[in-house]
Formats: sequence, structure tokens, C-alpha cells
Amino acid sequence: MDTKEKNRDGTRRPRQDAPPRQAERTVPRREQPPRRRPPEEPAPRQRRTPPQDASVPRTAPQGTGPRKSAPQPTAQERAVARKKAEARQREAQKRAAENSRKKNALRNMLSDTPQTAEPRDRLAESQRRKARQAAAAEHRRRQARRHDTPSVIYTAPQAFNRHRLFVQLLTVTAVVVALVMGMSIFFKVKTVTVAGSQVYSAWTVREASGIQEGDNLLTFNRARANAQIRAKLPYVEKSRIGIKLPDTVILYIEEMDVAYAIQSDDSTWWLMNSGGRVVEQIDGRKAEEHTQILGITLDNPKAGEDAVAMEDAPIETDESGEYIPAMVTGAQRLHSAMQILKALEDNDIVGQAASVNVSFLDDIILWYGTRFQINLGDTGRMDYKIACMNDGIAAMSQYDSGILDVSFSFWQDQIGYTPFE
Repeated sequence: MDTKEKNRDGTRRPRQDAPPRQAERTVPRREQPPRRRPPEEPAPRQRRTPPQDASVPRTAPQGTGPRKSAPQPTAQERAVARKKAEARQREAQKRAAENSRKKNALRNMLSDTPQTAEPRDRLAESQRRKARQAAAAEHRRRQARRHDTPSVIYTAPQAFNRHRLFVQLLTVTAVVVALVMGMSIFFKVKTVTVAGSQVYSAWTVREASGIQEGDNLLTFNRARANAQIRAKLPYVEKSRIGIKLPDTVILYIEEMDVAYAIQSDDSTWWLMNSGGRVVEQIDGRKAEEHTQILGITLDNPKAGEDAVAMEDAPIETDESGEYIPAMVTGAQRLHSAMQILKALEDNDIVGQAASVNVSFLDDIILWYGTRFQINLGDTGRMDYKIACMNDGIAAMSQYDSGILDVSFSFWQDQIGYTPFE
């Protein structure tokens, strides 16, 4: 028998003989602690079905016939669909590339960089990164070394020991005496050799140096020996002295290669180098074998000494035909002549130059053998003029002869050529 009764609306009501439910004890909201509920798994959704009346029987759905399958596309339709899909894919890729390009352009414009950025050089970036790491390591090492300073250790002062000082002084004195005795006894000059001498014999160079057998090998005066060699042997341009233990002295001699002929006040010929040093006196026949310097007269020349020019400047004439002295000194003409001689040596054409006439410094004349008369003009740009003269003669035929004007007064930076008739 059903103990529950239904209300008028069909709902059930509880039994009256059931004990009443006790009222639950409520806790104020502020004192009630929060409750943590474990997460519940969602229940599977169920399809709702409308309530059915029990009096209506359930029957199968009424159809119009047997169920048919969907029609299958043909091969041509599948190809068309595939082409459309590929076209849509390409269009999407184009849109993505265009969007990327626009984003890059906007980014470049905002960062003020060119839109066509070069590809990244990974090797250069790696090298820069390694350089930065090395610099940082070096900085850390220096910082560590700066702070890693040794500590100061204090030691107690020692008392003065006279006996130790006396022993030290005696030791130093003994060493010095031994060195002096060894140098004076063992290091003696026994052999003197000469290298590089062609004009003078080895015995002549040795006698000029003043070095004798038995001299101390380490204490003889080298400067005085070199000065005596250059003073007594005029052809010697440079000299050096070396030693070879235990008893050998070596004299290295450099003799001058070229000398030029110049006249003195008594009409004699002397040889002089490009540095103005008088070498020796020669006769007129031997003077023809050397380049002659004309327009200068030496005042009482001596072998081994520097040349001194006399002040006998040539006489010039003015427009009326009156003679006037030239306003050029002999020292100036000698200095200009030495500049020309050094330029000839630098261009290696000393042997071909027959004479250099510096009587007038605004019209210097040089004879190249007997073929060419060279007009050098004034003393300006002499090295350049000699080089141009050398190039011009090299371009001539071996049968040409005439006057070459390299003064650059009539033709600027050009050589004038006038053949002999």
C-alpha cells in the first residue's frame, strides 16, 4: 500500500507520520570558511525526448521508400575541385606574402632602416659575439688582478754587519782586478785585416789607422783611428772598425766611386767628389777622363780637405756693352755644381757627362759626351731636369745630336730639341 498521497496537481506529499526534519544550524557568512569542491566531471549530454503519452503506441517513422546513398563525383569534377583548391591556396599564400611585405615595410619605416635589408651575416655576428665575450673576459680578468694585490709583509730591521760589507767590497775589488788583468794580458792586438780597399793596399790602410800590434783590443780609440784613415787616405769615403776575439781587428773601407776634375788658381787640375772633398792632383790628360767642372776655381786646394772656391766671378756685360761684375759668389757656384753632380749620380749617367759649366747660374750648360748640349737653365728643380734629360736622351736615336733644352722656360714641362746642322 502506498504510504504517500498525491496532491490535486499530481505531486506527492510527504507522509504525515514521518518525523519532522530538524532545522540546520546556520553560520554567519563572515565566519563560514570557503568550501573547496573537487572538480566534477561533466556528465555526458543526453538527448532530450519529448514526453510521450502512454496511450499512444510507438511506431517506426514512415518513409517514402528505401534510403539512397549520395551521388559520387566524376573524375573531371574532382580535377576541377582540386584546381579550385590549389588556386585558393595560392591566393592565400599571395595574401600572406603581401601582408608580410607590408608589415616589414612598416617596421623598416618605423625603425628608419632601408626597406631592402641585407641578409644577416651569421659568420660576422658570430665573430662579433666572440669578440664581445673575449673583451668581457679580459675586463673581468683585469678587475680580478686589480683587486688581487699582494699584502705587505713587515720584517724586522737587521743590524749592520761590518764583516759582511767588508767581504762584499773585497769580492767586487777582486773581480775588477781580474777583469783588468785579463784585458791587459790576454786581449792584445795581433792581427789587423782590411776589407773593401781597392785604391790603397792593406798595409797603407793599416799604417794610416795607427793601430799597432800589442794594443789593447777593447780599449784602443776607434774614433781617432777612423779620423786618421779618412784624413790620410782621400779616396776613403767611409770606414768602420770591428773586433774579433781574442786578438783580431777588422778595418772596413768604402772608397769613392766617382771623382770630378776641377782647376785650381794655378791652372792645375784636381779631383773632387760630389761632397766637395779634394782627392788628389792630376795632369791635364787624366783630367779629360773625368767630368770637368767649369766656371769654378779652387783656392789653394789640398788632398783630403774640403774644396774652397775663389771669388773670381766672371764678368758680364749690360745692354750698353759695359762690363759689370756678376752678383754670384764662388761658393754659390760650387754648391750648385755639387747639386748637379749628385743628381747625375742618382740617375747613373756620370760617365756620359763630359762637362758642367756653372759660370752663370741662370744658364747652366751640360755636355753629354759630344752628341748633346743640355741647357739646364737655372738651379731650380735640378733633380727633375736631370731625370727628364736622361729620359729624353734614351728616346733619341744613337745617330741624333743637337741641343736639348730642359730649362722649362720656353716649353713648360717639355724638352726642346734642336739638331746640329
